[in-house]
Amino acid sequence: MLEVKVDLLKNRLYITLGRVQKNKVKNAHEVVEKAAKKLAPGFTCVTRIIDARDIDQTDIDEIKKIQIMLADCGMSKAVRIGMEDGKVLLNQVGKDTEYVASDAATLEKAEQMLDNPEIETTTDKN
Repeated sequence: MLEVKVDLLKNRLYITLGRVQKNKVKNAHEVVEKAAKKLAPGFTCVTRIIDARDIDQTDIDEIKKIQIMLADCGMSKAVRIGMEDGKVLLNQVGKDTEYVASDAATLEKAEQMLDNPEIETTTDKN
């Protein structure tokens, strides 16, 4: 399951990855890119990972492609919420991208971190 939403007022992208089954991430790139192009450079992103236990190498390649595309579109920061193994996977796959990614426990905390950059967070430069 992939859900992508855009908040033009906050200049923010919301991506929800439900149970990601083997080879189900394929072509997600086009959906995310279409949404990202509606936003201005410097946009932020909240990525919610519900379950990523069945991801294979093809899916990892697609996720990396999406992360690179988001950086190329001008994403400045991402906050990841949800399952810990999913956050770890996205952090590992995105090590070479040009944006800062942080983890948060809840959507509310993620929103606070992006709305108020002065909030102290532990960031992980991908």
